[in-house]
Amino acid sequence: MSQATGTTASRKGLSRDDVKSLTDRVLSFAKADQTRIAVNSGVSEFTRTAMNRITTSGSTADDVVRITSAFGRRVASIETNRLDAASLEKAVRDAEALARLSPENPEYLPEPSGQTYLDVSGYYASTGNLTTEDRGRAASLVLERARAATTISAGYIDVSAGARAVANSTGLFAYHASTAVASTLTVRTADGSSSGWAGGEGADWTTIESERIATDALAKCEAWRGKSALDPGTYEAVLEPTAVGMLMSRMMGAFDARSADEGRSYFSKRGGGTLLGEKVFDERVTIKSDPAWANGETAPFTQAGEATGAETWVENGVLRSLAYSRFWAQRQKVASKPGMSNFIMQGTDTSLADLIGGVKRGVLITRFWYIRPLNPRMLALTGITRDGTFLIENGRISRPVTNFRFNESLADLLRNVEILGRPTRVCASENSSAGPPIIVPALKVRAFNLASLSDAI
Repeated sequence: MSQATGTTASRKGLSRDDVKSLTDRVLSFAKADQTRIAVNSGVSEFTRTAMNRITTSGSTADDVVRITSAFGRRVASIETNRLDAASLEKAVRDAEALARLSPENPEYLPEPSGQTYLDVSGYYASTGNLTTEDRGRAASLVLERARAATTISAGYIDVSAGARAVANSTGLFAYHASTAVASTLTVRTADGSSSGWAGGEGADWTTIESERIATDALAKCEAWRGKSALDPGTYEAVLEPTAVGMLMSRMMGAFDARSADEGRSYFSKRGGGTLLGEKVFDERVTIKSDPAWANGETAPFTQAGEATGAETWVENGVLRSLAYSRFWAQRQKVASKPGMSNFIMQGTDTSLADLIGGVKRGVLITRFWYIRPLNPRMLALTGITRDGTFLIENGRISRPVTNFRFNESLADLLRNVEILGRPTRVCASENSSAGPPIIVPALKVRAFNLASLSDAI
């Protein structure tokens, strides 16, 4: 069980008792065959810097109720943030009216009944109590240093704190309080020819290394000055944790039994069936999810209120598990199993420097941009390297190189793993906001396909 660092009285968002009272009130208005109530409550806060100064800072607080009504297999939903009794009753009536008009959903199942949930505490007071001044001090660490280096910095600190809950007409009730923060920074030269990036993400603000982020972004920008072209091709590569996370986050939905059973997945077996129990990646690769993972906690239930727990999806390269929706589990006559809510990849204590030291001739990649899917059967993606790409020769970074467009299969990537670094939670989103927890190591791989040059900075 993870350790919370705040008290209910000081937490942002509605308390468990307040949410239970709210959902009971909404359910008392319901006349549908089945009703589900989802509540999202809390604050979103941010601080943004640009042109070496703090430009904007803001905070939004909201309590949103989503009402889903079903008559048979006719289903519809309404959202409202007006919580007085009259508005809530109107929202229920509107959801029910829309449900009666809706076409039948052939895959709708009755709401799940009561579940047993893990006791997961994902709310950290260090994040929930973060002030505008706290964010401002962290964001300011780079500003004078960037000016002195004649560079231009732009950063974003994204914070959320609150709770989510699910209740339904069968008596189910689930509640989870959480926090999240992402801090990212880009530093560029005044002429826009060189760029460096650094960032961090967590549930606990004390794990965000603001000084390290400022130092690394500046250093990457300086190191990437004077870059020159490198011929495209297949290279040995060291992917920093953020680069790995940006790719692995695209795998969270891949462990799906239905797509595998229907022949639409990398995990489909030729001729029918799935690859469960078979080796699919290098034996060094183990992939898990766990709602109670420290500093990567998630709600121990799905949007429908189905309980989730720790799961091993790949163990020593062998596919051990696939997720079954309630509908597909019923169709296949097996127990349902929710998919990933976080992504955890096993690593080692090997440092990034040691990973680089093992490369004869290859490329170091800081992160990616504009990642898009190509072929789900191959787990193939394309995108662009960004904010620091370097040639490695004989275990040392020899020179900065221009960016590339990559075309790569994640299956091939994970089959080509040679060394794993230290796992860390990374900011894996392209929009710099805090997202589902992604905990991954840096990777050294024997082959990575850098398909063409890119003029991107």
